[in-house]
Amino acid sequence: MMRRTIFASDLDNTLLFSQKHAVATDLCVELLNGAPQGYLTQDAPRYLEQIMQRALFVPVTSRSVEQYRRIQFPAACRPRYAVTTNGAILLVDGEIDQQWQQASLAAVRPWKDAFEEVLHMLREQPLAKRYRVVDEMFVFAACDTPQDAAELKRALEKRSPLKIEMTGRKLYFFPPQINKGAVIPKLREYFHADWVICAGDSAMDVPMLQQADVSIVPNQEMMNGVPCRNVVACTPSERFYDFTLKETIRYLNERALESRNSNACGALDF
Repeated sequence: MMRRTIFASDLDNTLLFSQKHAVATDLCVELLNGAPQGYLTQDAPRYLEQIMQRALFVPVTSRSVEQYRRIQFPAACRPRYAVTTNGAILLVDGEIDQQWQQASLAAVRPWKDAFEEVLHMLREQPLAKRYRVVDEMFVFAACDTPQDAAELKRALEKRSPLKIEMTGRKLYFFPPQINKGAVIPKLREYFHADWVICAGDSAMDVPMLQQADVSIVPNQEMMNGVPCRNVVACTPSERFYDFTLKETIRYLNERALESRNSNACGALDF
């Protein structure tokens, strides 16, 4: 029998994408104040359903619990488990796993003063248009442009012990224990899994990708920065959202073929 496999994937810009990147055939799966916000490709539900026949699909996202709950996955590919808040919170059937959350809160507690210091600095920075503490686990700030975010990061990065990550026009201020890399060993233990496929597109995903048995990334540049046993990069001619799922299916097929169990499932096709 095949041993348990986890597909742990980032969401935004890996599987999900904004209206800006959507085409007519894509599926809207998220609304914000009644307006389209997040999309899957037309084929993504079918690919995810096939993956979930052979592996446990666990989204791993920096989204807050509230932001994650906005996503309406099609029923056939709705994940039972998800890790939100950059690894700090595990959801099971949409509800917070109390043990996981309490462990994260204990890890974050020594950094509460650092949170307040960052918030105070952000109040004095006109480039920071919005900022808040997310699910009690880290500080988030948003600027008008990526250029403003880069400038704000330069202004603050030597003034706080928190790790500052930037994606687009957003900044994240993390305690060291709140990172996606710490999630993978916990998921392996929680689900008794011995093989993990990860996908991600940003610097916040790199710690997770480094812990994986297989990593899927959007380009060659990111591939060079991920020392992993097996790492594969999307080609410029493909959409990363579908490439991620097709590569996951390919690796699952290869793993099935390597299994000595004559009852292993046949190959998935797409």
